[in-house]
Amino acid sequence: AGAVAAGGGGGAGGAEPMQVDAKSCPHTHRYSLSYPSIGHCVIINNKNFHSSTGMNQRNGTDVDAGNAMKAFGKLGYKVKVYNDQTVDQIKKVLSSVARDDHSRCASFVCVLLSHGDEGLFFGTDGSVEMKALTSLFRGDRCVSLVGKPKLFFIQACRGTGLDPGVETDGSPDGSGRIPVEADFLYAYSTAP
Repeated sequence: AGAVAAGGGGGAGGAEPMQVDAKSCPHTHRYSLSYPSIGHCVIINNKNFHSSTGMNQRNGTDVDAGNAMKAFGKLGYKVKVYNDQTVDQIKKVLSSVARDDHSRCASFVCVLLSHGDEGLFFGTDGSVEMKALTSLFRGDRCVSLVGKPKLFFIQACRGTGLDPGVETDGSPDGSGRIPVEADFLYAYSTAP
């Protein structure tokens, strides 16, 4: 009844996975995967940019998008790829997905591949604040994903921000509130 922790040491060179008892940590939280679908994966893949942006073509991004599509497809996600999207198109795609009913899904994944800057993501015609895109999935805006993991894989630079909180149906400690950005994972790529 233990859980397997990645990278655990067992035999020589860590070949054996480490077994841990989840009950030994009272703050352990596991997401339920008992849903008809693991969820949806949206991939925004921007390669070509309008000349007014001064941005170069992102060679190799199609390979990254293809690899992400295969990986999340193998995990059971329903994957949709959107290539060369303007800022308005990105907002429309993500707004539409955020309005969808995710009640039968265990999670949501978004892969954003483009140029970036501190806190910004580039559409093919200009930039948009990363927070404007990810905040569409906050608990106070996308209720059917409350308490479910929302995973953002971003190949661009990152920003920072604060979180005021949102009311929950109930919690074991009785507080009844979780941050509106609870259950978000932001994974940023970095150059070696």
